[in-house]
Amino acid sequence: MKRFFTACLILLTLAMVAHSQVLKVKVTLDPSNLPADEVNNLSDFPDKVEQYFNAYEWVEDEYEYDVICKVRIIIQSVQQKSHEKLYLAQFVITSESGEYFYDKIWEFPYDQGTPFSHFKGQFDPLTHFLDFYAYMVLAGELDTNDYLKGNSLYEKARDIANRGQLSKYPRGWSSRMNMVLVITDARTRPLREVKPDFFEALYLLDEGKRGEAYNYAKKVLEGLKKVYKVQPNNLYLQYFFNSHYEDLAELFKGHNADLELLAELDSRHRQAYRDVME
Repeated sequence: MKRFFTACLILLTLAMVAHSQVLKVKVTLDPSNLPADEVNNLSDFPDKVEQYFNAYEWVEDEYEYDVICKVRIIIQSVQQKSHEKLYLAQFVITSESGEYFYDKIWEFPYDQGTPFSHFKGQFDPLTHFLDFYAYMVLAGELDTNDYLKGNSLYEKARDIANRGQLSKYPRGWSSRMNMVLVITDARTRPLREVKPDFFEALYLLDEGKRGEAYNYAKKVLEGLKKVYKVQPNNLYLQYFFNSHYEDLAELFKGHNADLELLAELDSRHRQAYRDVME
């Protein structure tokens, strides 16, 4: 009986560990466009956003690692509308693995005394916005671990965007919905499918196994080609190139034909590929 109890205790402990922290976000706020009294009203805003992101279990973390992110919030203006102060801001979130989102229009009411809550009934343009980008970043991160692993979180982000469009704070939500649709579209899938291969290639390269890394990198190049062929200006493809062109250049170093193809697919970073040609 004692052994049975001990075994149950171990299993319970492991189950608790499996639900470990997922996001680790550092927030920077720029309120320089606001008058001093409004700046004071936002004094604890970055800490609240950090706490909201970091003290919540967004997903069962079977891979047991934190997703390190930086967030920058630029407050552009504030106005009084009936019973609430409505802020207009820009929002940028980036992860160490290369997920990147820049939102030009974030409109939300905020009062310093109102707590942030993950448990809400009606749509909240502040916390549901944070939920949306938490799921977008984590979905992209899960895609790096396994084949289309981020699907369920992209679906959660899409549900939030749909609620946003139907709410009394619809500004910006149609663009966010479009972003989800682009990433989950069949034309983007070849890139999502090879993300695990890309990060495996980087791991092997870091281990000094350049030949094995190149074998995985060739799969990645095929995926990039497929997306470019049907949609050269695919937004997620451009995000990927912007985040990883230096990695791609290093992976294909010495393979001039591949580098020339990358220079064609990603003309913005053409010189970076040609710099490593031999």
